Order: sequence, then structure tokens, then C-alpha cells
Amino acid sequence: MKTTQVILFAVFLCLWSLPMHSQQSQFYGTITTKDAQVLRKLSPKDIEILHTEGEFSAVKLSHHAAEKLHHMILTHGPGFIYEPSKDAAIKTIKAMRLRGKQPKMAAYTISEQTLVNQAIGQVNNSNIAAHIQTLENYGTRYHTTQKARQSVLDLKQKWETMATGRSDVSVRIVNHNSTNMPSVVMTIQGKNNPNEYVIIGGHIDSVSPQRETNAPGADDNASGIATITEVARVLLNMNFKPNRTIEFMAYAAEEVGLRGSKEIAQDYKNRNVNVLSYVQFDMTNYKGSSSDVYITDDSYNSSSLNAFLVQLMEQYNKTGAHQFSYAYTRCNYGCSDHYSWAQQGFNAAFPFEASFNDSNPHIHTVNDTFDRSPTANATHAAKFAKLGLEYLIEVAKNEGSVTPPPTTTYCSSKGDNVSDEYIQKVVMGSISNSSGATNGYQDFTSLTTDIAQGATQNISITPKWTGSQYREAYSVWIDFNQDGDFSDSGEQVWTKAASTSSPATGSFTVPSTAKLGKTRMRVSMRYNSLPSACGNFNYGEVEDYSVTVKEGSAPVNKCDGVAAYNAGTNYQVGDKVVYNNTLYQRSATGWTNLGSCTSAKSLATGTFDFLVNDAAVLQFSPNPVKNDEVNIKVFNELWQHKALLLINNQGKELLKIKLSKAQQKISLAKLPPGVYFFTLEHSGKQYTQTLLRE
Repeated sequence: MKTTQVILFAVFLCLWSLPMHSQQSQFYGTITTKDAQVLRKLSPKDIEILHTEGEFSAVKLSHHAAEKLHHMILTHGPGFIYEPSKDAAIKTIKAMRLRGKQPKMAAYTISEQTLVNQAIGQVNNSNIAAHIQTLENYGTRYHTTQKARQSVLDLKQKWETMATGRSDVSVRIVNHNSTNMPSVVMTIQGKNNPNEYVIIGGHIDSVSPQRETNAPGADDNASGIATITEVARVLLNMNFKPNRTIEFMAYAAEEVGLRGSKEIAQDYKNRNVNVLSYVQFDMTNYKGSSSDVYITDDSYNSSSLNAFLVQLMEQYNKTGAHQFSYAYTRCNYGCSDHYSWAQQGFNAAFPFEASFNDSNPHIHTVNDTFDRSPTANATHAAKFAKLGLEYLIEVAKNEGSVTPPPTTTYCSSKGDNVSDEYIQKVVMGSISNSSGATNGYQDFTSLTTDIAQGATQNISITPKWTGSQYREAYSVWIDFNQDGDFSDSGEQVWTKAASTSSPATGSFTVPSTAKLGKTRMRVSMRYNSLPSACGNFNYGEVEDYSVTVKEGSAPVNKCDGVAAYNAGTNYQVGDKVVYNNTLYQRSATGWTNLGSCTSAKSLATGTFDFLVNDAAVLQFSPNPVKNDEVNIKVFNELWQHKALLLINNQGKELLKIKLSKAQQKISLAKLPPGVYFFTLEHSGKQYTQTLLRE
């Protein structure tokens, strides 16, 4: 998997000490420029840098070097993206450099509380545990093996069995050009917006140094596949039928450069598939940190989608039986399959099992087995299944939310006399209907207009007087909950007291909880007093129309469209970024904190010299250390929130120091000579610095 919490110096010391493998087959890929330059310096026969665009490089890399990078200490992902050719690799990094802001996120709202609470109550951690062990029992799922292929075919059969009886569900195999291992995709067709896609996924392959014979991959990533399978089971068990199309994806060959997900995401981009957003589940069952869910906030992830995941957890997991906590971490370049979707311009997010400093130390080894989980019986992974259900139900919405009520259930209403006045014209949205006098009631339900949850809607009603002008009163009702009446709170949306105004105009706000879909609107005009929704009255007229309630704008999120902070970017004064779900703006003297993304407030709360700067965050001297003390300085506010870790070249944590100030001295008196690494917890590889103790 997936972090790239790489301690590069240790990686390359090992590469340097090995025989050269220049005769081995090589492949093309992309990698960060910094990693490529260090690798070329220490092991020039294993890498050729073909082209560089800023922080990314196209390379030709030996399989041996990639394997060592992949399996070394604190390396949880491939650290590179596979490309089929030199031209493809160069094209990819050029496209990355030219990539602009994230696409604007669809207007997502929280409106399906009843269904979500029903769904998360059905999550069964024992199902997840059993599925993890089933996948572990293949022994290996390395992408070149028959067992890897068989695991995909068996998962296809499992998903098909779960979907028995559902004509709107299909399961398909996706074959690839870059690997013989296939991927599998399950689709639940959306009812009203089938061309809008909401997707979750994870990789099903595994890797270890004994990859051909023993790569059990219980956490990486049997846990993610078992988690999304439990999400699918609950939705199918509930007979949930989405408004938008939902897909579940199990990818081939993530461990060797995100190959399966890259091809699928490219295909969706080439076919202009409208993917609203994508969430990755890769390692969900190892609780290595104090919080439960860690949201990755790398620069390529969608800050808006991250904020929405936070809103979901605040709504459904803050208290009660389904309570769990969240925090933030970074996994860096190409750390998992969500990167493939982000690279194609789709909104992507990746909630992870722990901070990357504290994630499962057994992955990519023969020891990645279920019995090494810190929590029993997949109870940690169950939290991610609940988050997955919250995400899919609230984004895809329920088909039942858009089912119109029977038209025969509404009460009747009419004016008994239209000889003196009647409704001549109604204008609202796309409805602009002129009419004459009939028998006091007219059915115009064939005419409809869209109204949006939470939006303000204007309406205009023009009376017609055949002689003298009389005082007319007006009332409008909309059956927002689609139960066949106008008697519920908030359904009388607008009234106007009796007057001779012409036209009579006003506005109302559509409730954010209004049920999606087509429903009825009643417009009534009555002489001299307000009409009721039902029954007859002496003078005036009633007209019925249809409105279609659409999903409205999400709550104001000032981080919408703002990219996550990227330490490799040269920001200018006025630029805004998102870091740890907080909005910052660049000033002449530093970064101004504008407040949390999920808060409507935008008041400045402080200014910092740096956010995260690869070169400047963590510095210490002297280096090498000849005496017993080292002076360490953290150049931004992170020292207040993150402990300092000292790690040896086997990846073992030797010291965890909670800093009392940004700069202080640390004793190394008990530390023997050797190579060590200082880093900040929960941070990612860019904060790691090498220390030599003489």
C-alpha cells in the first residue's frame, strides 16, 4: 500500500549495497523528482530520468530497484506510477504540471438520515473478519499469479450471489493491458440520474518479498475489499435503490504502480463518464493511532470531498453507538488507487486506518495476517464500512426519494364563482401559464418546473377582473414530503393578504429536507380572505401544478474549489490553500488562517511563517552529531500539534518527544553510532530528515 512514508536514505543505502541489476528488465513510470534524483545519485544503473516537469519526473526504472523501494522500511505504496511507454510517462507529468484547480464538487447534502441510520446499524464486523481471512487464505494475490486471478473471479461470484434478484445490479470483469490480473466492478444502476456515478473501491492484489508464494495481504488490502463488500451487502440487504449510479471496484496490480485503477480511471475520463466523486478503502483494520479514521489531505485530493466526509462523521459518528473519531495525515505521491482518479481530474478522497507513521508495520511481508490486528474481529474496519455507507447513501440518494405520490390522494378545492375574478397567469421558474376562466379549478399538473432544496424561489400570480377590481388573497402549497396532502408543517409556502395588487408577487425558501422528485403545487386565489388548501369557497379559482425538487447546494464551504497545500508550489500573495481541513491565505509575511472548511466563519485566527515546507519544516544541528546533544527546530506551528519521532534504520521508533517549544535541545547520550531519522508524527515522508551519529 500506500503511504509513501519513505525513509529514502535507508532505502538507497540498501540499494547501494546490492549488486547492480542493470541487465534486468526495466519499465517506465513517474516518480517525484526528489526521489528520482536521490535514486540516480546512489544507484545510477537502476534508474534513468527521462524528463522532469517541476516536482515530477518520467523515469525508466529496474524492477529490482522498484521492488526494494516498495518493500523497504516505512514504504507502504509503490512510490511510482506505472506507464506503458516513455511517451506516456512524459505525457503524464506534463499533464500533471498543467493541471489546474480541482473540479468543482457536486452539491452534496445530508438529507437521508433515516436510511443512513438504518444502514449503519446493519454493519456486521464478523462478515468483514471472515472475508479478510478468506482472502488471506489464497496465500498470495500477487498480480502475476493464478491465485490473484482466482481471487478476482471468486469475488465476482460473491458479488453476483449477493445481488441475486436485482435486475438493476450487474457485475463485470475488466481486463487490462498492463497486467494479466483482471479487476472486477459491481454497478447498481441509478433510477433518475443513471449517468452520474458515485464510486468506492480498493485493490485486491497483495505483495511481499515472497510475492509468488506468500503474500497474504490481510490488511493490505483484504481489509479494504472486505469493507466495501460489507457496504454492498448492507445496501442490497436493505433493497436500497439509488437515484445515482453506484459502483464498487476491486483493482488489479495496485502494488506495482496502480495499474488496474489507472486504466479504469483513464477509460472513464476518455468516455466522459460523469464521476461525481471517488473514495478509496485501502487498509481499514489496523488501529495504530489514537483516532479511528485518518483523512489524507495530499494536494491532489479533493478538499471539498474531504470536508464532506468530515460532515458525515460529525453528523453520524460524533456520539452514540456508532461513534468514532477522525484526524488527518498524508500519504504522498501515488500512494493508492485514489491517485489514479485524481490524476484524471476527478474528486477523490482516501480515509485511512491510522496515521501513516503508525500504520500496520507488517504489510508487504509474510506477517500481514489477520491475527495481528490490534482490535478483535474487524471492529476497526467496521467503522470504515459505516463511513462508506454514509457516503454512498448521502451522495447517490435513494430512488424512493423521487417517487411521486398518487395524484388521486389530494383533496379537492375550487372557487364556486369565476364570473368576476379568476387566475389569469402564474409564473414560477419555467412555468409561465396563461389561462381563462373555467369552473373554478384547473389541472395544470402536466406543467412542471425545477426547484432546489434550500433555494429561494420567486412566484407571480396575475388576477383577471371582468369588471370592478376586487381585493384578492392568495396562498400556495407544495407537498414537500410527497404524502398526498398539503397539511404538513412548511407546506403552505406563500400567502398574500387581500389587496388589488396585480400581479401579486412574492418568494419562499424550499426546505433543505424536501423530498427529491416530482410533487404537486396548489395555487389558490380567493376574494377578500385567505383560501384553505381544501374545500370550496365563493369567489376565485384554484390551479394545480407540478414541481420537481432537485438536490440543492451543499452548506457553504469556503474551501470549495481550493486545492490542498502542496509544499512544492511557489505560492504568491493572495493564494489560498487547504491544509488539515483549514483554509489559509498567503500574505506578504506568511500564511493567514481563515478558519475551518466546515465552518461558515472566515475570520482570521492567526498568521504563520510556514505551513509545510519540505526543506524548512524540520532542521537540526550539528549533523553529523559527535557529542551528546542535537539542537532541533520546527519552523512552523506543527511543533504544537505533532510529536517528534526518532527512528532507527530498521524502522523502529526509539524516541517520541512532545516539544515544549519550536526549538529545543535533545540528548542523544544513549544513542550508539549509526544512521537515524527524525520525523514529525502523522506527517508523511517530506518531514523526514537523516541524522548521522558518530
